[in-house]
Amino acid sequence: MPSTELESARFTSIDWATESGGWRSVRLRTAGLVAALLVVAALFTYDYVVAPRELFEFLDWDVTRIDWLFLVSTVLFVRYAVVPLAANRDRAASYAAEFARRPAGVLSLGYILAFGVLGVVGPEWFGLARVDFGTKLQPPVFATFDAADVWPYTCVGNSVGDVCHGTWQYPLGTTRVGEDMVKLIVYAIRIGLQLALSAAMIMVVVATAVGTAAGYFGGWVDDVLMRYVDVQQTIPAVVVYIVLATMYLGQGLFALALIFGLLDWGGIARLVRSEAMQRRTDGFVRAARSAGASDFHVVRKHVIPNSTATIVTALTRQIPLLILAQVALAYLKLNNVAYRSLGEVLLRGLSGNPVPWHQKWWIAGFITLFLVLTVVSFNVFGDVVRDVLDPQSEVA
Repeated sequence: MPSTELESARFTSIDWATESGGWRSVRLRTAGLVAALLVVAALFTYDYVVAPRELFEFLDWDVTRIDWLFLVSTVLFVRYAVVPLAANRDRAASYAAEFARRPAGVLSLGYILAFGVLGVVGPEWFGLARVDFGTKLQPPVFATFDAADVWPYTCVGNSVGDVCHGTWQYPLGTTRVGEDMVKLIVYAIRIGLQLALSAAMIMVVVATAVGTAAGYFGGWVDDVLMRYVDVQQTIPAVVVYIVLATMYLGQGLFALALIFGLLDWGGIARLVRSEAMQRRTDGFVRAARSAGASDFHVVRKHVIPNSTATIVTALTRQIPLLILAQVALAYLKLNNVAYRSLGEVLLRGLSGNPVPWHQKWWIAGFITLFLVLTVVSFNVFGDVVRDVLDPQSEVA
C-alpha cells in the first residue's frame, strides 16, 4: 500500500470529535481522577495518622502498604483503561468484535477476567487455606495416594487399604500440612493481581513519560533520557530488591512492586520512544501543530493514544515475569507475604521429607499449571490486543 494511503488510514484512526467540544468530558474525567485520589489520600491519612488500624476494623481487614498502592493503581487503571472504553461505546464495540474473531484472544481474555475477579474477591469467597494435619496429603479428586509410609494419616475420601481416593471436598488435594490447594491458588491470584497491577501502573507512568519525551522532542532530551535508561538497565531490579528489601523496606509485596515498578520499565520506554519518533512525523501530528496545538496537547491527544498497543503489549510481557519473579523469590525465601506464597508451597512440595515429591505430585503440578496458564494467557492477550489496537494491522 502507498505511504500516502497508510498515512491517511492512521490519520482517520484518530477520534477528531474529541478535538472540538470535548473539553468538558476531559475536565470531568480529570476532576474525577483528582477526587478519587484525594479520597484515597484522606483514607490513608486517617488510617496512618488519625486512627491507625481502625479504618476497616469492622471488616477485620488490616490495610497494608501494598493494599494502598493497589488501590491507587486501581484508580489509575479505571481512569485510563475502563472509562475511555465506557465513554466510547462504538470503539469498544469494534474492539469486542475484533476480539470475537480471534478464539485464542477470547480464551485469554476470559482467563484474565477470571484472574481479576478471583484476585479481588476470591479469598473472601473461598476463605484462606489453614493448616490442618488431619487432612494432610489428600490427593486430587481424580487421583489416589498410597499412605502406607505416612503416619498418622486420615483419608477424607474413600480408602481401600492404605490407598486413599480423592474427594470433591479437596478437588485439587492438600499439602503436607493440610492446606487446601484451591485456596492456596486463589490467594496466589490475589498476590499476583496486587503485584501485577501495582507495578504495572508505575511502569506505565514512568515509561510513557520518559519514552514519549525522548521520542517526541529528540535531541539532547533523547540523549539524556536514553543514557539514563542504559545505566538503569545494567542494574537488575531483582538485585536492588534483595539489597534494599533486606536493609530498609522489608521483604514484602510492597517492596517488590515498588522496586520492580521503578526500575524495570526501561524496555517499555524504548518501545514507546520508537513509537513516538514515528508518530511525530505523521500527518495528523503535523496538522495539529499547524493548527496551533501545543506540544503537550499533541503528545496527550495524538502521540500517547497511538502508542497504546505498544504499551499494552509490553505490559502483558512484563506482568507474567513479575508473577514468576515473586514465586521464585518466595521459593528462595526472599519474599514474604501475609499468607504462604506459591513459592514457599512449591519448595515444600518438592521436598522429599517425609514423602517423596513424586508421591505428592499434585502440589508442584497444579502450581506449575497455574503459572503456565497465566504466562500463556497474558502473552496471547498482548498479541491480540496489539493486532486489534494497532492501526497498521487494519490497513495491512
